[in-house]
Formats: sequence, structure tokens, C-alpha cells
Amino acid sequence: MLLHTQRLLLRNFTASDLEAFLAYRNEPEVSKYQSWAVPYQREKGEAFIAEMKDIHSPKQGQWLQLALELKETGELIGDVGFCIKENDIRQAVIGFTISSTFWKNGFATEALKALLDYLFEDIDLHRVTADCDTENTSSWKTLEKLGFRREAHFVESFSVHNGYTSEYHYGLLQREWRARTGQGNAC
Repeated sequence: MLLHTQRLLLRNFTASDLEAFLAYRNEPEVSKYQSWAVPYQREKGEAFIAEMKDIHSPKQGQWLQLALELKETGELIGDVGFCIKENDIRQAVIGFTISSTFWKNGFATEALKALLDYLFEDIDLHRVTADCDTENTSSWKTLEKLGFRREAHFVESFSVHNGYTSEYHYGLLQREWRARTGQGNAC
């Protein structure tokens, strides 16, 4: 798979991504709101990349995560992913991770716009959802900037790092995305 934006390539992972992938997966600031524990082991990273590098189209019930590469430098700066729901082929959940070195540069918003265009326009999804830790202000602000609607607040619902955290759940419909981006059906 290959999607592109002005500054980014969204592409399949390659074996050469391993060191940069491990670097951001092992950043305490990055892993704080994620389900993986630090240290993120090399073997786990190798297995992840081996699994993701050969997936070229979405499969229902399976995550597809794409590497985010800076066009200018070729650096791996994070990843975005989606999973088409097992019980509904027209719905998906998304997620994203950016190395803290590249926070506050609009890369997550830029990557997610490309991903949402792909999901809503190319594969014709009806609805996309996302969730995030209530304390992860940057993530929920990014989702809201993209037009996601906060639909739920679950208190201490997600087990992470030897405790429980609260989550916000978000949703966005295809028609809402099209109205927002001006991609509605024209006569």
C-alpha cells in the first residue's frame, strides 16, 4: 500500500524500519498512552514488521499498520493503522503513533486525512471509529480537528501498564467526512 501527502509517505513497513520503529516504541512519552510495555523488545518489533510488510490490502478483522515516512528525509516518524471490523465490512477503527521528536508538527493530522480519504473514498466505508486515553489531549484534539464526534467516555475501562485508564470513544461517518472535505456527490 502507498498513500502520500504533501510531506509524508504512508507505506508498508520494511525490514530497514526496525531501528527507528524500536526507538519510538521505546519512548516513555509515546508508550504512556499505548497498550505496549517498555522496553519494547527487538523480537517483538521484528515480528510486527514481518507481519505488516507483506499486507497490501485490508482484511476484515486484521490490523493493517502503515509506516509514516518523511518525504524530505526518508525518516520513519511513526505509524497509522486501521482494522475493518469483523462483524461489519463497512466500519473500521483507526489508531496512530508518532515519535515524540515529531510531535506538534501536524503530521498525525496530515497522515490521518490521507487515511480517512482512503477509507471513505477508495474502499467506501460507512463509519470510522477511534479511541484514546482521556489524558492524551493531543490525540483527542487531533481527532476532533478531523471532525470526529466524541460518543462515549468510559471510566477506568482499559487495562494498561498495571492499572486502568479511562477512554474517550469517537466516531465519524462517511457523509460527515464528505461534507467536511467537499467530496459530496455533485451533479
